[in-house]
Amino acid sequence: MGAQALLFWMFAAMVIAGGLMAVLLPSIQQAVFSLLLSFVGVAAIYALAGADFLAITQIVVYVGGILVLLSFGILLTGRTALTLGPQEIRNRPLGVLLGAMIFAGLLWAIVNSSGFAPGAGMDGGTTKAIGQLLLTRYLIAFEFAAIMLLTALVGAAYLVRRTQA
Repeated sequence: MGAQALLFWMFAAMVIAGGLMAVLLPSIQQAVFSLLLSFVGVAAIYALAGADFLAITQIVVYVGGILVLLSFGILLTGRTALTLGPQEIRNRPLGVLLGAMIFAGLLWAIVNSSGFAPGAGMDGGTTKAIGQLLLTRYLIAFEFAAIMLLTALVGAAYLVRRTQA
């Protein structure tokens, strides 16, 4: 087993451990911090595969945005002692079946893959190529998505302000 495969399996174990801890830990604070482990592992797998743009985006959006948002949400609600977990589990067999099916599909994809196809060999990595495509070929779609996201943000702010007033 090569160094790259060993790193992949180490990061994959990190992602799985973080995800399991996020689901199984009783404290919401511990669950949020265990998501950090999972998100950083996913970013490391992206970096290992040569997808530098996705790795940086994973760090900025999920670690820098979503986890901070969740942390502030916990702190601002003042419910830090809140414990997770349903009082009544009704669909456990269905959840276990779906989880096993997803795990089997992912395991099949990993076993049948031909390995990594790093994109870092390109001139400037994937970030330069994505940037050039976004500002040339996909400029209209990129600008449309930006306008739609801005509209959704303004609409959400308006709805929240209207209900509070």
